[in-house]
Amino acid sequence: MNRFLFVFGLIFFVFCLIFFVMNFIGEYEGMALIWTLFGMLNACIAIGVSEILSVVKGKK
Repeated sequence: MNRFLFVFGLIFFVFCLIFFVMNFIGEYEGMALIWTLFGMLNACIAIGVSEILSVVKGKK
């Protein structure tokens, strides 16, 4: 589960980062920028949860 969350978070973060950069190169839309920021936040949370799960799993 923790490996899946890490890979999902990493892929989703890269996907959102690409769209974040595209917002600055192309047309700037405020809502699209906000959605990409929330997507990157979601990906960071998933990566953090996977790290917490791996630490908790290692202590047992």
